[in-house]
Amino acid sequence: MIRETPLASPPLTNAKWDPDHGREAAGTLSQSLAGKAFWEHVGAASAALGTDVFYDRLLDVLGVLVEADLLALVRYSSFGAPNLVIPREIRAEVKQPYNSGLYELDPFYRYWQEVAEPTVTTLHQLAAEELWESQYGLKVLRSARISDEMAIFLPPLGGASPTLLLDRAEGQFTDTELARVRSVFPLVAGLHQAHLKAITTRGMEPHNEEKPLRIVDRSGRELTANPAWKRLATEPTSGLAEAVATLAETRQTRTTLADGRVLVRSVLGADFGAAPDGMCEEVEPALATGLSLSPFRWLDPLTQRERQIVMLTLEGHPIASIAKRLGLQCGTVKNHRLRLYQKLDITTERELFLAHMSHLQGVAA
Repeated sequence: MIRETPLASPPLTNAKWDPDHGREAAGTLSQSLAGKAFWEHVGAASAALGTDVFYDRLLDVLGVLVEADLLALVRYSSFGAPNLVIPREIRAEVKQPYNSGLYELDPFYRYWQEVAEPTVTTLHQLAAEELWESQYGLKVLRSARISDEMAIFLPPLGGASPTLLLDRAEGQFTDTELARVRSVFPLVAGLHQAHLKAITTRGMEPHNEEKPLRIVDRSGRELTANPAWKRLATEPTSGLAEAVATLAETRQTRTTLADGRVLVRSVLGADFGAAPDGMCEEVEPALATGLSLSPFRWLDPLTQRERQIVMLTLEGHPIASIAKRLGLQCGTVKNHRLRLYQKLDITTERELFLAHMSHLQGVAA
């Protein structure tokens, strides 16, 4: 995992998917699960396996189970920034600040960076109430009119999880609704795995060509590659062949190409039918290296503890909450904050937020 800024809080180790939870929640299923509409949508998703509308149909399945104002698909990666896949376009006033670096404060992004396990969870389960008063809350959640969000982290491919999101403009998702979606997680994840196998068997579809990607079997033989990979492989100065050879020789999981992008290799599961124990190789953008484009370079002079305090402050946590999360006394947090203010040449929390937004804008430019 490549990160420049330390985690602001301990890993979310209790957020893993529990396969027994679905059986315990069986009594919470509504009529919608047994209804005709649900199974019609499951059938439509099955018919779309291997096509570019599969995840649209999978979102339709969840839309029958839980009332939501927006259905979305975001690709959360262990090696790079999130990618919005569905809907294809969002409003500029939401997209610009999120892509400029506020995604670092996205609780779902942090979950995949820290835990990277398939699960079903919500914003209110992962984040403190102060999140809605933070810069992420004000610039992203409020602008997008999100009161709560449910995330279904599907099994990953290439270190990235295609994550299904259900957004609600008012109120929170209830425990019953969460249990309902968790109860069908094995079905949804199974359809997702079948889709990946169909893509591998038939060859990568054109809609997957944004990032160069290929699948190889356990012996290293290429099974399929998307158009972006094939184009990159033909470029004489790309260094792709040399990078692949480096990973094979050193058994490392990533290496850098000549243009700064990162080649990442991850092992597929033994149950990945088309390539059991094979590998997924994918080229991530240069931003994934966390070098000059990082919106948090300005925090380089700070210690790890001071950076943790800055990140929690940007998330909207008051001193008492920061102290509790880090296991410190309030006075100790105040002393740390005084020292980091001096290092950053600021005097107030407001100046901290202004400095952060200024650096976000600089990265976007």
